[in-house]
Amino acid sequence: MMNRISWAVWAIAPVFLLAYHFGPGQQAAELDQAHRMHQAALELERGALDVQADAHRTHLEALEARRRAFLSDSEADHAAAEAASEAEQAAYALAADAWRDAADAYEVMEPLVEETDHAADVAWAKARALVRAGQIFNGIDELEILLEEAPEGSELALRTRQELAAAHYYGARILRLEGEPAETWRAVSGKARQHYRFLAEQAEEQGEGAFALDMQRNVELVLDLEQQDNSEVLARALPKQSPSGQCSGDRPCNAKRKNKRPPQRRDDGRGAGGAGEIGAGH
Repeated sequence: MMNRISWAVWAIAPVFLLAYHFGPGQQAAELDQAHRMHQAALELERGALDVQADAHRTHLEALEARRRAFLSDSEADHAAAEAASEAEQAAYALAADAWRDAADAYEVMEPLVEETDHAADVAWAKARALVRAGQIFNGIDELEILLEEAPEGSELALRTRQELAAAHYYGARILRLEGEPAETWRAVSGKARQHYRFLAEQAEEQGEGAFALDMQRNVELVLDLEQQDNSEVLARALPKQSPSGQCSGDRPCNAKRKNKRPPQRRDDGRGAGGAGEIGAGH
C-alpha cells in the first residue's frame, strides 16, 4: 500500500510543480526579475545624475569663458571660450546618453510591473529620464498621461505636475533659442507657468509657505523667459537637470500629440520627489 501511495505522489509531483511554475512560481520569478532590473535602472539613474552634474559644471565654466571673451579682445580668451563650449557640448551629449540608458532600463521594466502598485513609479521615472535625455516632448506625453491617471491631490499627482512644469520650461527655452516662432515656444512656456501657478496656489492653501514661495519663484522665471531678449536668456545658466540640446524625440516639437492610451486609474506611487524649484542653475 505504501509503495503505491509513494508512486502516486511521485506521479502527480510534476503536476504540482508545473502548477506552481505557471502560477505563484511564475509571478515570483517575474517579481524577482523586476527587482533586479529596478536596481540596475536605479544605478543607471544615479550614474546619469553624476554625469549631469559634470555637464552642468562645464556649462557654468563655458558661460564664464564666453563672458570673458565677450569683454575681451584677446585671441586667447576667444580660443578658451570656444574650447569651453566644445567641452560643454560633449559633456551634455554624455549626459543625454546616460539618461537615455536609464529611460531604456525603465521601459524594459514596464511590462513586468504593469499590474502592480509600482507601475506608476516606473512610468514616472522613465518619463523624467526621457525629458533629461533631451526627448522632452516624449517625456511630456508620458507625464501628462500619468497626471490624468493619478488620484487628485495625491503625492504622485504632485511630483508629476512638478516634472511637467519643469519639462515645459526646459522645452520652451530650447525652442526659443532654436529660433522657433514665438507662438510655438510661448504655448509651451504658458503651460509651465500654469502648472507652477497651480502648485503655488495649492501649496498656499495647504499652508506650505516655503514650497509655495519656490513655485512662485518658478512662475517668475518663466515670465523672465518670456520677456527677456535672447541675449539675456543665453546669459542665464541652465537649470541643473535641464538638457541643453535640441528638442528630440519621435515627433516634431510643435506637432500634435500622439493619441494617448485610455486612462487607467492607478494607486498613488511612492518614490523620489518632484523637480522642485527650477532655480537659476546654481
